[in-house]
Amino acid sequence: MNPNPPYCEADTPIATLAARFNDEAISGVLVVDEERRLLGVVTESDLVDRQASLHIPTALAIFDMVIPLGEQRFEREVERLKAMTAADLLEALPKTITPDTSLDAIASLMEDAHIHHLPVVDDDNTIVGMVTKRELIRALAARPTAS
Repeated sequence: MNPNPPYCEADTPIATLAARFNDEAISGVLVVDEERRLLGVVTESDLVDRQASLHIPTALAIFDMVIPLGEQRFEREVERLKAMTAADLLEALPKTITPDTSLDAIASLMEDAHIHHLPVVDDDNTIVGMVTKRELIRALAARPTAS
């Protein structure tokens, strides 16, 4: 478990998140409120999915002229995308675990739910840490094998 997981507030612009993902080589952040209680999770997949929904304008070529089709719509979507925040992308009510959840239970949950980030929370939903698939693999590899 990472006891100091990357997190942000709900009003963090997605451009800031994208920069953090790149600069800090992270794949997900926990979105928290002022008391550091979990609101949700934003992953790099969420950012990619949002970008993929952006419709690039098409053009019609007639003779030597190129006529853009849908350019204004594209510009509106770009402006809307720039205004989006972590709150617009977060997965609300993500699966969570507690500090005493076993490695086997974590592995099963990640596999069954197809997730790569598990927030670790205490009884009042305050962030204690986060387990990523990479950390799980590291912990499983370090576990002693039975002889």
